Amino acid sequence: MSKRRMMPGLLIGALLLVGGGCWIGVAASFAARWPGQDVPGGNVPATVSSSGMATAIVTPATATAIATNFTSRVIARTNSYRVAHGCHALAANPILMGTAQAHSVDMATHDFVGHNSSSGITIGDRIKAAGYAYSTFAENIAWGQTSPEQVVDMWFNESPPNDAHRKNILNCALHDIGVGYVYLASDPGKVTSHTYWTEDFGTRATG
Repeated sequence: MSKRRMMPGLLIGALLLVGGGCWIGVAASFAARWPGQDVPGGNVPATVSSSGMATAIVTPATATAIATNFTSRVIARTNSYRVAHGCHALAANPILMGTAQAHSVDMATHDFVGHNSSSGITIGDRIKAAGYAYSTFAENIAWGQTSPEQVVDMWFNESPPNDAHRKNILNCALHDIGVGYVYLASDPGKVTSHTYWTEDFGTRATG
């Protein structure tokens, strides 16, 4: 399994720690190509290259705002479907935010997509090791979608019997959620999707 280096031109979403700050995988300002036109607020500074393609100038503050916006919109879209179908809204959980982001980073940097990590660790073992003692859990992943609404709608609009992602979204027994998002400007290899999304769901064990 190949490993991609984090190079200039790579934008990684923030690991959002609800109630505890945030981490952003960007050490300095750099240029990154942004997928589509879905830029929060539509006001990211940009230049136009000789090829005519706009190139967003992404600073750490801008990258944090974009990642926060995207993860929040995934949660909001997911909760809108749940509430419309009689389930309670999920609460953003800092541990699941971390495990979801770590899995998106793992998929992006190790050129694969799947529910087990690049080293073979399952979702249950990943969230347990991070400190989330669960009674139940679930995970949705996706790659290639360019907006939060597009990815959640894709999961939700599945049809039986191939509707496992939709079932996760509408599982009323789940209480917590975490979302991970990574964008790779340069994405060579077997998987060349540029965007990598993860939703981790769980309900804490009691007693």
